[in-house]
Amino acid sequence: MAADEPRNGTVEPLAAEVTAAGGGAGPSAAVPPGHNVRVANERKKSRYLPLLSVLSLAVVIFLWWLLTNGTHSIAPLKFPSPSEAWDVVSELKGNLLKAAWATTWRVLVSWAIGCTLGVAFGLLLGRFKMAYYLANPIIEAIRPVPPIALIPFIILWFGLGETGRILLGSLSCFMTMVVITYVAAYNVNPVYLRAARSLGAGENAVYRTVILRAIVPQLVGGIRICAALTWAVIVAAEYLTAQNGIGYILIQASRTLNTPVVLVGTIIVGFLAFLLERIIRLVSSRLTVWVEGNEG
Repeated sequence: MAADEPRNGTVEPLAAEVTAAGGGAGPSAAVPPGHNVRVANERKKSRYLPLLSVLSLAVVIFLWWLLTNGTHSIAPLKFPSPSEAWDVVSELKGNLLKAAWATTWRVLVSWAIGCTLGVAFGLLLGRFKMAYYLANPIIEAIRPVPPIALIPFIILWFGLGETGRILLGSLSCFMTMVVITYVAAYNVNPVYLRAARSLGAGENAVYRTVILRAIVPQLVGGIRICAALTWAVIVAAEYLTAQNGIGYILIQASRTLNTPVVLVGTIIVGFLAFLLERIIRLVSSRLTVWVEGNEG
């Protein structure tokens, strides 16, 4: 962030005037022959692409079965078989559901708090030069520190309650979203800013109606990154400071080399993280319908 400083109390990067897109070709430019046919064919082919995801998952499951139950090439202690994993699910279904819920709500709360405060603070840094120079050294000094390294202090300050775990998860999101928000706002096309000002918009209106809307796609990308990061931080925090949750189950099973439970817990975390990421993508595709190549 040090190289991208706010100028004149607002986010307006020093960039050359943007020329008309497409080398000056206007909306009346002729559509190339066969263009619509190619677009239709590409869309038709893209309908079948999700099947590749299903196929790849099926291949992984088959190889898992083949190397464990099928040929016994891998010892059960080193990597459990699908049948062993299923036995764990059957035996511990109730405990796994409770643990999954405990971890999920911690992730959701931490993620929501961290992302909201991170976006707000990132916009604040871009809007006010004084805030940038006051906060930037502190953020850059703390940002590289893994949140897990702060666990001893979190335990001393907040004990073993939920506050410390939520704080760790929120901190990881906050630091990420501050930087992403600031850089995205800094790189908004200056033509948009000058156009809004020429129509009489004040700086607050420019931020609210131009900058904030222009950076939504970048914010969505940051939110997706933070979702995965929060899962990692919360599960790691549960290793040391929780009496429930997937992380707690994983660390207890690891101490007794109960690898089937470790594997099932890892699969649950991966599945829940994937589910949250898909929900974010679905919502973002509705909020950014104007973005070319938007993911559905």
